[in-house]
Amino acid sequence: MRSPSTSPLMPLSLSLALCLGSACNDDVSSDAAGDTGGDTANDEVSSTGSDSGSDSTSSSSTSDDSSTSSDSSDTSSDTTEGTTGDPAEPSEPLFDAGTIAEFDIELSPAAISVLDVDGKLYVKGNLTVTIAGEVTVLNDIGVRLKGNAGSYRTLDQKAGFLLNFDRYVADQTLLGVEKLAVNNMVQDPSMEREVLGYRLFREAGVPAPRAGHAVVSVNGEPYGLYTTVESTDNREFLEHWYGEHSGNLYEGAYGSDLLLEWMTSYDQDNGTNVDFADLFELITALDGMTDPDTFVADVSEVLDLDLYLTMVATDLYLGDWDGYPWSRNNYFIYRRTSDNRWVFMPWGIDQTMVDYLAPFGGNGRLAQMCAASLECRALLAGKYEEVVARVDQLGLASEAQTLADTLYAAALADPRREYSIATVVGTVAGNIDFLTNRGPAVLDALICTDPSLVDDDNDGYNGCGEDCNDLDPSVHPGAMEVCDLDDDNCDGQWDNAPMCPQCLVQALPLPEVGNAAFCFGLHNWADAEADCVVQGGHLISVHDQAMQDYLSATAFSIAASDWWIGLNDQSQEGSFAWADATPLDFTAWAGGEPNNAGEEDCANMATWAGGSWNDLNCAAANRYICRLP
Repeated sequence: MRSPSTSPLMPLSLSLALCLGSACNDDVSSDAAGDTGGDTANDEVSSTGSDSGSDSTSSSSTSDDSSTSSDSSDTSSDTTEGTTGDPAEPSEPLFDAGTIAEFDIELSPAAISVLDVDGKLYVKGNLTVTIAGEVTVLNDIGVRLKGNAGSYRTLDQKAGFLLNFDRYVADQTLLGVEKLAVNNMVQDPSMEREVLGYRLFREAGVPAPRAGHAVVSVNGEPYGLYTTVESTDNREFLEHWYGEHSGNLYEGAYGSDLLLEWMTSYDQDNGTNVDFADLFELITALDGMTDPDTFVADVSEVLDLDLYLTMVATDLYLGDWDGYPWSRNNYFIYRRTSDNRWVFMPWGIDQTMVDYLAPFGGNGRLAQMCAASLECRALLAGKYEEVVARVDQLGLASEAQTLADTLYAAALADPRREYSIATVVGTVAGNIDFLTNRGPAVLDALICTDPSLVDDDNDGYNGCGEDCNDLDPSVHPGAMEVCDLDDDNCDGQWDNAPMCPQCLVQALPLPEVGNAAFCFGLHNWADAEADCVVQGGHLISVHDQAMQDYLSATAFSIAASDWWIGLNDQSQEGSFAWADATPLDFTAWAGGEPNNAGEEDCANMATWAGGSWNDLNCAAANRYICRLP
């Protein structure tokens, strides 16, 4: 990626004419289960090898990058584009900063019918590319829709696309790129996070994709502004970062981790099929690392620890709650052939620059093993200091505004944008605020590099994860729970003692009659409704904007979390009804909702949507609002 403030605008025009045939839908492929808008295809290892990243590229791709080191274990050496002295890659125009590409996709009625039935089926297509007057025609490329939970959209919405240029024609590339993700940005109202975030990774020497922007239309109908992201199984990508492209590459779906029970959840996207033997070897090695004092030396035998810690520090700095360290999602691991050590790569970073995540937190196995080792924590702390300095050196906060200014007209004209232009502007401002203030917050949090040194209330529990309030000696694990709308014993539950009420009851604002009970115990939708019935009512129904505003404001003043309401479509998919059987005469769905991404049949007031409604799996545990007499 290039700095948006340094490159001129270079329009890119692409026209796609899609066809159908027996080869168009010969393979069903699926995105990673935990996709959040930044997924790649999980169909690379096909029985024919036609969609494998190990296929040879066309002569237009950069396949002999002799100046790229095959061993990237030293992250202090520059491996990012524009700093290595490497010859320019032919795909650079696709990702030049300030460039807004134009993709015009032409779909036949038959092609639309296929994608309407199953958007993950590839259809053949022809592609015409125009860059600054240069025209390239690619025939028989693969095209399908992309996305999963939260980001998948159909063609009548703001669909995302995956373009696979060599799926049906061996060695065919677009300027050296074999596969390109075209992300719809429905989960990034700033429309810029992937470009900014991947740039930060790459500047740190972490193998991460380049990203750019495109304006997309289908059959002449505008679809709006998209992010274009190179897939990590592109040969050009692998050769740029590793000096070769033959290593085994795996994609982690939601929950995938280096544990035996999760081993087969990984999708192999490149390399030789060894039936997970190399992952089994890695997992077995980790199983044997039981001494935190020797963890750094032990893990360095199988993992490029320096690169891994740089990736983690950058990822958590950005607040990536949906990546490997924090949630075991959206990542790739590659076994580098030069030394047979593993390298982690980020993916799907469209929901970043909001959350101030704890620098030493996370659910990933490696994240937890590092957190248990004081030596590893100290190394990670050093990486955070480097990331903070790098953000300032790059002027990333200023770059966020420059990029937003470049994109504003295209964002304003986007007819399928699922949020207002005011939300775009406000989210950009939020990005800038985050990039301005996140660094000092991270540096302050490094006080927890050695947790044993932090116990401000002297209650014997450290304030770096053990004590949920290190300023109050009466609050700590094992403390007595009192009825104060707080978690006194640090078990994650408020007032969970028998004598404590579980709901706050308030009279509804006039002219409404009755009461609302804001219940802060965590329950699935069915249990929440059952509790409301026991109290003499039902999960609440909402019939006008005034009630919506009152409920969301009151609920979020109690707890900034999602709250169940009574709306659901459990009886008939797509036919929502209130639990109290009142008419459905008002809705307040968030943009793109309801989308039923993962059997989502129950509605909640979502924090991420400012209280607007989101459909969610009914088994999720949330607080809830009852309407009572």
